[in-house]
Amino acid sequence: MDTRLRTSTMFASTHAAMNVGKLNAFAANDLTAKFRKMTTAAQPTTGRAASKALVIENLHGMSGRKCMLTGKKANNGRTVSFSHIRNKTLQQVNLQYKYIYWPEQKRYVRLRISTNALKTLNKLGLEEMAKRAGLDLMSLSYKDADPERKQWLKENGAEPAGKDKRAPKGPKPLYIPKWKEAKLAKMSADAASAEKARFAAANNMVVA
Repeated sequence: MDTRLRTSTMFASTHAAMNVGKLNAFAANDLTAKFRKMTTAAQPTTGRAASKALVIENLHGMSGRKCMLTGKKANNGRTVSFSHIRNKTLQQVNLQYKYIYWPEQKRYVRLRISTNALKTLNKLGLEEMAKRAGLDLMSLSYKDADPERKQWLKENGAEPAGKDKRAPKGPKPLYIPKWKEAKLAKMSADAASAEKARFAAANNMVVA
């Protein structure tokens, strides 16, 4: 009996010491970050703050299949077989790259938008939809459609165009393959020189 009494007394004293330690930690504000987060009351967003939180911001440049004007993205779906086996799948948005006319700046802006957004553009307009989506239209690639600017470029010199890497870089030195050399060896000197000139002109080469 004495042993049991001693054990219960030691357990009670240890439990009391732990409670005192917790109270001292609470009084000294020495709490963990997790406990502070649990005790902090979440402030509900209402009114204008809630409406601002719903605005889609900076969709331009973000990766993924997403409409740049409406923020539409894929839905979670399932494919069901004849034996009712269900597999997870994504119902992708019908996104298209389109040049949309921007009447305020008289240019065509390149966007990746859903076909549903094409209908909404007729109701709201491009500038209004871009404002709601937080999209900077001036940062997008475009095609100029302003006749006054085209006239100014014509008079003052056009904008520098990018280099075409696939464009030919001028005539190449003459190179005759072996099968052609075998045919030229059977010809006379005048006929061989004439055939060389014809072959060089057909393949954009220069006879040295």
